Amino acid sequence: MTQAVAHPANLSDMSPAFLSFADQALYLAHISLGQHAVIQVLWRYLRPVDIDALTRFRDNLAHGHLARLIRPALLPFGRHQWASAPPPSAALTSAGSPLAPETMQAWADAQVELPLDPVRGPAWILTSQTFTDGSTVVSLVLSHCIADGLTTAIAVSEAARGERRPSIYPALCSAHSAATLLAAEIQRMVRDAPATLRALRHLARTACHSRDMPKSQAASPDVLAADDRTVVFPSAFIRVPTSVWDAGARSRGANRLTLLAAMTAAFAEALGRVRDDDVTLLIPVNQREGLSHSGGNDVALATLKVRIDEPRGRLHSLQRRLRTTLLQTRRKPNRLAALLPLVPFVPRRAFSAASHLALGALADLPVTCSNLGDLPRDMLQIDGAAADRMCFRGIDRSVARRAIEARGGVATLFAGGIPGFIALSFVAYQPGLVTEARHLRALVERLLADYQLAGEFFDA
Repeated sequence: MTQAVAHPANLSDMSPAFLSFADQALYLAHISLGQHAVIQVLWRYLRPVDIDALTRFRDNLAHGHLARLIRPALLPFGRHQWASAPPPSAALTSAGSPLAPETMQAWADAQVELPLDPVRGPAWILTSQTFTDGSTVVSLVLSHCIADGLTTAIAVSEAARGERRPSIYPALCSAHSAATLLAAEIQRMVRDAPATLRALRHLARTACHSRDMPKSQAASPDVLAADDRTVVFPSAFIRVPTSVWDAGARSRGANRLTLLAAMTAAFAEALGRVRDDDVTLLIPVNQREGLSHSGGNDVALATLKVRIDEPRGRLHSLQRRLRTTLLQTRRKPNRLAALLPLVPFVPRRAFSAASHLALGALADLPVTCSNLGDLPRDMLQIDGAAADRMCFRGIDRSVARRAIEARGGVATLFAGGIPGFIALSFVAYQPGLVTEARHLRALVERLLADYQLAGEFFDA
């Protein structure tokens, strides 16, 4: 049985609320490149769920951080605005029959492909599916344009506790006239002018500096696909008891995060994502001040080079370098952050061109290591009682095989602490090595064995 609800338009009238430059950049990249990044949270109950409680959770979620859409700017160089999305009016509907447990991963992948629209709605969708073994899986999929992992965790936790937030955004169909919206955009452009000028100066300095830098060679896989078939990135979800994870970290003289970084580097090596005996880790670093931040995405990317022999032994040196890198990124985000005020002035064609220019930046075949830390216990209790398992991932919806192989593939490891466990989500597509979920699962099993870690797959 499948229950689904979409989240579409509201009616209140408030002051304009502008997206951050980072959020606007993510949205423009989405519409220009045609790659829609989403976040998915999955809960598995080894029983039927309480539909009434799940409906209340759905309704609470529609009055929280996810209750928003994007109103594109009227001016060519204007800032986009947040708009309030209305709560769902329809009841949870049911359709279909229980599925075989071995189709659980395929069902989860299918939910990622459900239609989402961060402008017109729905920006998120909640579904559930029963299986013939008596279990139920609930899926929440949302556009990355409206929230990142931490914002999603806060929204889910508050909704599970029954909390609702008053809307802070005007409605998509509000009483604001075009003249009022134009005036607000112009005022915002005037206030942004100093930051825009600083970004222009930074761009000029960066351009002068880049002329003196050696050029990176674009990633070039051995074989490029000759067709336009789309591919779904293989994923594998597993949980490791916290006591086992902590013991593994201590045995290598490290903490939880350092062990995660080491395992991510080993994951990259197993996929062949190595350049000059180094693995390049991209680590999202939260830039929020406290948890009251209402923006969609507010992270900076830290870059850390790891020698392929480092993850195999003691991790003291890696831990020191990781701590230093994270602190430096927290205090001073990378150079691209200084250019964000120029985002409203970048033509859409330039965002499309950036997809080709990015190949040079991907020459090091980076792997993303994303850690949400300890997640609230409430996240497990979306139907009033704790789910037996939970996992999450950030993933692009299906993309052309030609495009992903031109990038040299993709690899990401997500982690978060849930009561009693470290939840790990592996996402990878590596031409010639990992192109199906079964390939990735086998690789993950070998990786855990190498680190003497015992885990349990989400669908086990």
